[in-house]
Amino acid sequence: MPLFEETINNQPPKPTADSGSEKQTQYKPNSLITTIGQLLPLAPFVYEQFTGQKVPAMSGTIAEIQSGIQTILHNQQQLAQRIVNLETNASQQLTNLTQQFQSLRLTHTKERKEIDFNNPPPKLENQEY
Repeated sequence: MPLFEETINNQPPKPTADSGSEKQTQYKPNSLITTIGQLLPLAPFVYEQFTGQKVPAMSGTIAEIQSGIQTILHNQQQLAQRIVNLETNASQQLTNLTQQFQSLRLTHTKERKEIDFNNPPPKLENQEY
């Protein structure tokens, strides 16, 4: 049994052919450990309050991880802004296309066949040249 964990036995052991005399046990973290885990992020502030000294800047692997996370966060924010801009532009273009389509008026007139009939000029019998 690990240190700082309470053993909770929910069911009495049931002997079966497979398990023999094994007990079913669940482990629940002690409330003290849970409380310490919740207060651990405040440790640097408490250290500064009691000693008056600043906590030294992180270095090594943790600093690299934090720097990487900050870079990822910055890139995510830029991508989110680009997506918002793309959505805005697409919405505006769709609105413009809708307005253009509504203003487009299709007209179609029935085709007509017309024969122009003009009286031919009268024939002159005495043609003078």
